[in-house]
Amino acid sequence: MLNDMLFYLGIALLLTHELDAIQRHEWRIFPIIRKLKDEIAYYWFTILHVPLFVLLLWLICHPSENTRFWFLISMDVFFIAHMVLHKLLNSDKKCEFVGFFSKAIIFSMGIVGMVHLSILIWLIKT
Repeated sequence: MLNDMLFYLGIALLLTHELDAIQRHEWRIFPIIRKLKDEIAYYWFTILHVPLFVLLLWLICHPSENTRFWFLISMDVFFIAHMVLHKLLNSDKKCEFVGFFSKAIIFSMGIVGMVHLSILIWLIKT
């Protein structure tokens, strides 16, 4: 139960971060769409999240026994990698994730991923 709650907390933090990402103009740090005008980049950034969210929700709601385990591990790795990527991109002049609130969401998601992944690994070994 705790393990499931950690996973859902990670998902909630990811979705909250994506809301914050719009406020913080995250598209400005993506190489491909950073060259577009903000209004157009905003549309692309936002609309490209629709298929990602559909896939994410489908995998959460329709897991098979074969894919659930790998999906959980993949999401944990994504949470951690996402945190590291934001840390590396923090020096980019166009990065607006400078406040405590934004950083707390990002780094909490990474920590949740680390804890959840650690629990999964521990469960495998026992």
